[in-house]
Amino acid sequence: MIFTCETCGKEVTVEEGTLSWVDEGKSLRDFRITHKTDQNHTCDPRHVGYIHLWIVTGVTGFTKFVGVLADYWEKGYSLDDPRGLKKAIDQIGVAIWEKSRKEPS
Repeated sequence: MIFTCETCGKEVTVEEGTLSWVDEGKSLRDFRITHKTDQNHTCDPRHVGYIHLWIVTGVTGFTKFVGVLADYWEKGYSLDDPRGLKKAIDQIGVAIWEKSRKEPS
């Protein structure tokens, strides 16, 4: 599965990308799939929360990501970018589905 970096517009593979978001003032927003270099966001460094795509595109990693979101909401954070989160989740869902089709039964 190839993703498109929402900052630079170039292709980003599962191995070289992250799902990032802004965590500021009890608000979660600007969910984006972007490039990463190690653990620094060279395309958009202001996204302070992130998870590597190779982790979140697995069932276990995706489940842990949902747990992280639940932890934010339990602490009183609001979701101020539902469209961005939904767009990212849709893309990640396609990647998980494609991966599951390739795995032997």
